[in-house]
Amino acid sequence: MSAVVTARSTGTSTSDDQGLSVVRVGLLGFGVVGQAVARTATQASDRLAEAGVLIKCVAALVRDPHKPRVAPDLLTVSDPNDFPFHQCDVIVEALGGLEPARTLVCRALEAGIPVVTANKTLVAHHGAELARCAEAHGTTMLFEAAVLAGVPCVNTLARRPLASGAGRLSGILNGTSHFVLTRMANGETFERALCEARERGYAEPSSDADTSGLDAAEKLTILLHLAGHGDVTVATLPRRGLDSLEPWHLDYAGRLSGVIKPVALAQTSGPTAGAWVGPTFVPSSDPLAALSGVTNSLTVGAGASAVTFTGPGAGPEVTAATILDDVLETAARATTRQARCPQAPSVADVLANIPAGAWFIALDGVRSSSGDLAEFLAARHLPAVFLVGDAGRYAAITAPASSVTLREVVDALTTSGVRVTWLPVLACAGEVSCG
Repeated sequence: MSAVVTARSTGTSTSDDQGLSVVRVGLLGFGVVGQAVARTATQASDRLAEAGVLIKCVAALVRDPHKPRVAPDLLTVSDPNDFPFHQCDVIVEALGGLEPARTLVCRALEAGIPVVTANKTLVAHHGAELARCAEAHGTTMLFEAAVLAGVPCVNTLARRPLASGAGRLSGILNGTSHFVLTRMANGETFERALCEARERGYAEPSSDADTSGLDAAEKLTILLHLAGHGDVTVATLPRRGLDSLEPWHLDYAGRLSGVIKPVALAQTSGPTAGAWVGPTFVPSSDPLAALSGVTNSLTVGAGASAVTFTGPGAGPEVTAATILDDVLETAARATTRQARCPQAPSVADVLANIPAGAWFIALDGVRSSSGDLAEFLAARHLPAVFLVGDAGRYAAITAPASSVTLREVVDALTTSGVRVTWLPVLACAGEVSCG
């Protein structure tokens, strides 16, 4: 899938009396993100003027025209058939979800109108189809804000097929889940941390996509598509949510010289090939361990050739600023086609597996001593390299092993009445430990 295709002028751009190029934006959706786009376009008008552009939001598609909103006044319509597509130079899709977003984006692209979106669900499921539609009608669809809201990585990787296809992607792709785990590391419960994320505007009232890992899996799917792995779907990637974690898990991770972070990982080849989206034990020596709050980070490749992008990953203003940067790029109406990512080998079967490596296991309800527990693990080919705990609760970092071996040990412990929480270990330099 190509993130950027040839742009064509809609023939509707104008200039104001100050000589600024006026870009008329139509908003599909006027919720938290849509309103932030309209506000930011107004608040940043001086900075935009320095670039010779005036972004003017002219209309918004809404469910309820009478709902109070914190945004500049503009035309609002509730019927998509009444939306003035023909009066817009760029369409910003801020509806979220698959429908009616997909249908309306197709309508805009078929009319030759560039589209900008932050809708990772739409791009993960229909991005290739929409890119073909944009190309067929000589226009553009950009989605920089769909992956790491405030980190300009998507358009960069779309233009660098060798970098995007480096074979390894890893990092923190969801700011909300990162904020929740940061607060839990300070002793907050999952429920209280999530409530605080909502209060700060980092999470929507329904945050299942964030806390279940679905949001990060959708973003990782988009990145894999940019790398040419079009066979990968969101359902391909193994993932786990945050709701199984308790504050003591993060406390014990600290006692083992690490932290628990919401990591998304895909390794397309080699002895540690596989994928994982969910909470992960990260040693304190790894750069990811020092990040906190809503910060996102993406590392492409491994070793000396790895490239890392880091920045804010949540919040409507951050997303709005990235959307408006995309609007500016579409307004430039590039006349040269961007490089396409080459078709890469099928990796869906590989990424359906969790990579082999070391494991963090947290055990509650252990009736035996630490020595007996260590002997139990060693006898089942999952020896503990580090083991901490007492009074029935223990946590360990194990030697490298396959996920099959891990599951066998977990099944044996669970049968004996022990409650087990396991997470993969991310080794330093961004590689999962392997044997």
